[in-house]
Amino acid sequence: MLDFTKLLQAAISLDNQLFEKRDLLLGPTAHLQHAVLNADQALTTLYGGQSKYSLRAGQVKKSTEQQAEDFAHVLFWFLVVSARLKWTHLVVMTPEEYQKLVTATPCTKLVDLDREALAIKNLFLQSYYTHRQADFRHAWHLLLKMGLVDYQVNPTKLMQAYDGLFAAVED
Repeated sequence: MLDFTKLLQAAISLDNQLFEKRDLLLGPTAHLQHAVLNADQALTTLYGGQSKYSLRAGQVKKSTEQQAEDFAHVLFWFLVVSARLKWTHLVVMTPEEYQKLVTATPCTKLVDLDREALAIKNLFLQSYYTHRQADFRHAWHLLLKMGLVDYQVNPTKLMQAYDGLFAAVED
């Protein structure tokens, strides 16, 4: 099981490091908006390349390492948003909830994957605009299901990729 408390604490720490290192002068509202935009962009990157229905010819499937890295980025930004909104209680799961999530039936059809990605994006952005915690929680659970079940991102590789985010900031 993923250690959600550790992931959350690391996200908050890394977000603070980014601000200190890059000397960003954003107020709390702008900081949250920036995190929401980064989460949205990271989600688009994660989902990109999942089908051959694209203007880009010869698009290749992502490596498992790239998929884990893209998933780590989305998780990071979702966790930062949860921290900025003071919704961290929504990202922690019981072992039973986690087990139910990782044993869900994977989406295999493009139409289902598209629907799932659109639902995550819609629920996530709705939660930001309407402050509905239930929408955020649902988006979070769908995101985890997408990464861990549909894309079959290995939790160990995910944690390695997540830890790699810190190395990128330290450079």
